[in-house]
Amino acid sequence: MSGRKRAFVTGATGFVGSHLAWKLLQEDYSVTVLARGSRATSARDRVVGVLKRVAESEDRLDEISNYLDRLTVLEGDIACPDFGITSEKIAGVLASTDETWHCAASLSFAEEERDEIFRMNVDGARNVADFASRTRGKRLHHVSTAYVAGVQKTALETQIFNGQQFRNPYEESKCRAEELIAQLHSQGKVIATIHRPSVVIGDSRTGRITHFHGVYAFIKGLWSTLERLRRRNPTNGTITLDLRVPGSGNETLNFAPINYVVSGMVAIGCQESSAGKTYHLTNPVPTLNRVWLPAISKLLGVEGLHFVDPKDFAKSPPNRLEALFRKHMAFYYMYLQGEPRFDCRNTLEALQNTGIVCPLVTEPLINKMIGWYIDHLDADSLS
Repeated sequence: MSGRKRAFVTGATGFVGSHLAWKLLQEDYSVTVLARGSRATSARDRVVGVLKRVAESEDRLDEISNYLDRLTVLEGDIACPDFGITSEKIAGVLASTDETWHCAASLSFAEEERDEIFRMNVDGARNVADFASRTRGKRLHHVSTAYVAGVQKTALETQIFNGQQFRNPYEESKCRAEELIAQLHSQGKVIATIHRPSVVIGDSRTGRITHFHGVYAFIKGLWSTLERLRRRNPTNGTITLDLRVPGSGNETLNFAPINYVVSGMVAIGCQESSAGKTYHLTNPVPTLNRVWLPAISKLLGVEGLHFVDPKDFAKSPPNRLEALFRKHMAFYYMYLQGEPRFDCRNTLEALQNTGIVCPLVTEPLINKMIGWYIDHLDADSLS
């Protein structure tokens, strides 16, 4: 009998889930993933297509054929009991799973989509936990977010809900899912570890990224606006905008490169002592807003963006351009006004002597990573 570990992964077409599945394949796991197909594309073709992009982002596309024989793709939906899979098929998957990694989630933050967000993120977590509870080892790795902390000064790995307010339904739903997982762990129904990444960005080694949400959507919104301005007033020079951004340059955003996040999760997951614990896959040294926004602005060829207290808009209403930005960037703006300091002592202790270290996200690394993305946007606009 082979000693190869067998992992079941949800969310393998998403950002973290696809990189995790790729990492597990590289670590010699047999990997079964749950995914949904579309009218035009099968679930397997979708997953393989995303994994190819991940491999390419690491300059390892030529290796992917070595791993696909250990990849099984099941078509299903986390929002359904047993993922909508037949009892015969689910029994086979249960029997061939050593550990379950739950990455699938709704990433929407819109209040009007609250019910759907909770259906995916809380009910989905319940269905995945039910699945894990019926595997031989009951081992469950639940991928959450550091922003379950909501609005507070310090976020501890040992806390889930301590009365904090939430900025949006996404944060709240992920917190409620964690409460559910912690309860099931305490009851012995699953053996759970919770992993909490912060703002996950591209690969720090190559600068590349495979999925364009989070801070990348913020950058795309800014890039699109600037492109429209350049078309109206053609110029090859720097555009100057007197554009107020609600937030503080002295606050931070906690950026964690994807290669650090998935390598850290897999290394932690291999440690028996991780059961019952929570880990912040966050940057021990977050990046000041006054560092990353000017660096991105410079790459985009724009100057004049500056942080102001949100109360400033009550004294002087937003101009047309500021109103446009606020409409399209409402979600991202809420994180520019302050985030918690994330305690990551569990993570740092677990990763001692592994060689896995989160790189500082300084201006040179921003130039490398965001510069690649802007080049990608420019190339797409010409194709």
